[in-house]
Amino acid sequence: MTMRKILPVCTLIVLITSSLGWFSCQQQEEPQKRSVTSMNNEGWIDLFNGTDLDGWHLQKAGGPNGWKIENGFYVNTPPSTDIMTDKEFYNFQLHVEFNVAPGSNSGVYMRDKYEIQILDTYGKPTADNGCGSLYRRIPPTTNAARPAGEWQTYEATFIDQRLTVDHNEIRILDNVDVGPKGTGAA
Repeated sequence: MTMRKILPVCTLIVLITSSLGWFSCQQQEEPQKRSVTSMNNEGWIDLFNGTDLDGWHLQKAGGPNGWKIENGFYVNTPPSTDIMTDKEFYNFQLHVEFNVAPGSNSGVYMRDKYEIQILDTYGKPTADNGCGSLYRRIPPTTNAARPAGEWQTYEATFIDQRLTVDHNEIRILDNVDVGPKGTGAA
């Protein structure tokens, strides 16, 4: 598979403390509206091959590595250093499947600066540190989290400084301006 246009400006980093299904990414010039069910593989890059950590590296070289593959999924056993993709992406669509263990706290970092929070927040009020939030900046418009132990999805479109996120096929961040300031530990 190939990217439509590569703009190697920033890095997509993924921080996970729960099992993950797979990631795929498509470089974009303009946002495209797609649902999970209508996605095809044209132009998409699988970021996870289901067998090993090829295409990923530890954010802190030499740090503790609790990452392994079990039954075709990423699994992280803390303490562990975050992992990040070897390739860099700027304008893109990202599909993430994740399964949150009870009490888990994790996230998907994009451009080494912005985090979409992954957290066990089923049934709780929305918050700027809740599942689906642009961490500590913008809460999701609704809590679309499923109970811990159930598979969930993010569909993120990040073009320039604008971010749109669908969580479990519900739009929770709609073309929000991420601004210049990072989130979380960025």
